[in-house]
Amino acid sequence: MFARKAALGLAIFFVAASVLFFAIRAVPGDPVALRLKNPDPVRVAEMRARLGLDDAVAVQWWRYVESFVVGDWGRSFTSGRAVLSDMAEFLPATLELGLAGLCIGVFVGVAGAVAAEVFRVGWLRRFSFVLGTVGLTVPIFWIGMLLLILGSWWLGWFPSSGRFDPTLSAPTARTGFLLVDALLAGDVRAWWSAVNHLVLPAVCLSVYPAAQVCAVLQARLQDRRLQTLLVSLRARGLGPVRIWWRHVPAVVSAPLITVIGSNFGALLGGAVLTETVFSWPGVGRYLVGAVLDRDLFVVQNVLLAIVLLVVAVVFAADLAASLMNPAAMRGAERHGRDG
Repeated sequence: MFARKAALGLAIFFVAASVLFFAIRAVPGDPVALRLKNPDPVRVAEMRARLGLDDAVAVQWWRYVESFVVGDWGRSFTSGRAVLSDMAEFLPATLELGLAGLCIGVFVGVAGAVAAEVFRVGWLRRFSFVLGTVGLTVPIFWIGMLLLILGSWWLGWFPSSGRFDPTLSAPTARTGFLLVDALLAGDVRAWWSAVNHLVLPAVCLSVYPAAQVCAVLQARLQDRRLQTLLVSLRARGLGPVRIWWRHVPAVVSAPLITVIGSNFGALLGGAVLTETVFSWPGVGRYLVGAVLDRDLFVVQNVLLAIVLLVVAVVFAADLAASLMNPAAMRGAERHGRDG
């Protein structure tokens, strides 16, 4: 199974690299000429020759794939910095935002679905329905603007942009995650500033995964076999805490992991819009600027890296779910008989 997934991942890499390579070059306009203030034909030709853009298409494609694999991603036309260095600088901010949004979303989705099933209260069921409707239909940038108006401009509880208070000394960058670096430095003020800046964009990004998790978990909890298992466990005298903390997770964890992994790409896509709304200095905002500026090496390498990251997460989630899923229902039933 691992060999098959590795072969599939390799095929996806070459297909994604080819699609990005030809799609970027199909866009009208010369990226080199656009970056020069005075696009003299001689100067443009010299720069294109220096960058290898005049070589045969097949040569350019192979050079692109080879340089991506070895980590030689070229330099940004805009900043002049190595693209890989920029990626290493901006990626932790995006991952910190994405993981925070994912954790909030999973917690809210699981809590909403489980509470609606356990307590069977009308308003809890309506909350789950509203959460699913909002998360799956309302555009994320609209949610971001609403949170910005409510939480920052109206209530004034949270900052409207950025990742950290510029008046404070930033903690030493050890991991790139401000929350972790502030804790490692023992700087409470820096940690609280990082949390304060993270709240609004993380909540905005959490709405979609919360809706997905809630919908999948509700459907799973309504499964006839699971309902039969719950009745059986209650008949054996097991309390609700033991049932919902020990036995039910054995049944529902695999589909939850699958939906989280399969929606990781959508989460990164949402991060692009969220970073733009909240001026969050992550990969999404960096990539949007590169697309607008026709920054060739940034666009083709960063996009390919994001595609591979999504594929890796999906494969890991699929592997974890496949390890947990076999006989999950039988395992839960066996625990019920034993306990």
